[in-house]
Amino acid sequence: MKHYLVQILVLLLPCGIILANRQVSPRSSKAAVVGTNVTLVCNISGVNLTIWMFNNIDQISQGLSIFTSNQYGLEVRNDRTQMALTVIIADEEDEGLYSCQNKGNLVMEFDLTMEVPPILQLEFGDSIYSSKRKLNVTFTEEAAVQCIARGSKPLVFLRWEVDGRDAVGEVKTNHSREDERITISTLRYIPNVGDETLACITGGQQAVPSETVRANINVMYAPKCSLLISNETTNEFRLFCRCEANPPPNNYGIYVNDSLQSTEREVFISSQSPAVVFCNASNIIGADTTDPVELGEFHVDQPLSGGIIVLIVCLLILPILTIAVVIIIRQRRKAKKQKDINRHNAATIDATSNIPLPKEQNEGNIEDKNDPSNLPLIDQSSQKAEPSEQNKENTEDMSDPSKVPLMDPSSQRDVPSEQDKDNFQDLTNPGEGPGIDKEKWKEEDGGDDDEDV
Repeated sequence: MKHYLVQILVLLLPCGIILANRQVSPRSSKAAVVGTNVTLVCNISGVNLTIWMFNNIDQISQGLSIFTSNQYGLEVRNDRTQMALTVIIADEEDEGLYSCQNKGNLVMEFDLTMEVPPILQLEFGDSIYSSKRKLNVTFTEEAAVQCIARGSKPLVFLRWEVDGRDAVGEVKTNHSREDERITISTLRYIPNVGDETLACITGGQQAVPSETVRANINVMYAPKCSLLISNETTNEFRLFCRCEANPPPNNYGIYVNDSLQSTEREVFISSQSPAVVFCNASNIIGADTTDPVELGEFHVDQPLSGGIIVLIVCLLILPILTIAVVIIIRQRRKAKKQKDINRHNAATIDATSNIPLPKEQNEGNIEDKNDPSNLPLIDQSSQKAEPSEQNKENTEDMSDPSKVPLMDPSSQRDVPSEQDKDNFQDLTNPGEGPGIDKEKWKEEDGGDDDEDV
């Protein structure tokens, strides 16, 4: 038994050595879109010893020589350390396994998959959607929309969005046989007022980006009405029937006491007597009628008319204007009074400037005479004269003290005359000086005192 095991090991040893020396090649998957160029890059150590194979059967090239048609291209890169094989305008027949060998060793393998983008379309009812029109759906009614993807490879899956959000509704997807390449998805949902777009989006392909077919939807709904009542004047009510609908209402009716008052949206009625009012409207989807409203002689919610508002504004502004006028008048009176005072003061100053110089001015003149510097200079040479005989005798007598006559001091005192007394009194009392009207002086002096007070 042991003998047989040794023989088996001896036979398997060469195979193990061969497997150990064989390099394991990396393998990668690559997807590309039909109609584009596909480039595969292989790391090499010698250009002339590099071989490209397709599905391990067909040899594409050796070195820089291409053995097949012109649908391939070769390029050496990175200092002859890489060789790139380009499949020009690849189609579905180019899908398969590409291998790169260098010096007899397998270096890399590429599993190339060719993808075909789908052709999308939307169907609603029995018609195919066109971007030139909208899908008309009705609010509160279920709508069934189909999205069909044809010709895709591989088959795609489909999803729905409404205004950029995942659609809420039942989605059913059907896949055809692989050779037919058709995917159908049906969305059943109830539209909401305000829905604008519906989109079908593809997925499930690697090289082909997701595609979208989008439809503008028009959600139609019946009118929803309300009756607006306002008091335009003191004796009229304004009735306005406001309705929201798509399409807009084509029939209106305003009723007063169960009688059709108008087929327009607006009407005026008298507010002098009670009334029961309501309105209705309709379009191709349906109709709506408002609840009846009882109107008294005066509506509770009557707004202020334009005339009343203007009157209120005037009553508010009038006191402010009155106060402003009073303030302006007072300021003008005060300014006028101040101007009169200034004018009176100016006149008083002019009258005062004509009064004779007072006592202080006369004293100043006397002080000028007592100041030797203010006296005129006298030429002594011109005043000197020859002494007379009498003067000579007197001089000689004065030189002899015994001959000088004695003088009585009392006899030498000067006695003022009556004229001197009058002049002295005039100087002490300016009002009694010569040439001065005493009454005029008193009036002017008294006026100054009053002005000072």
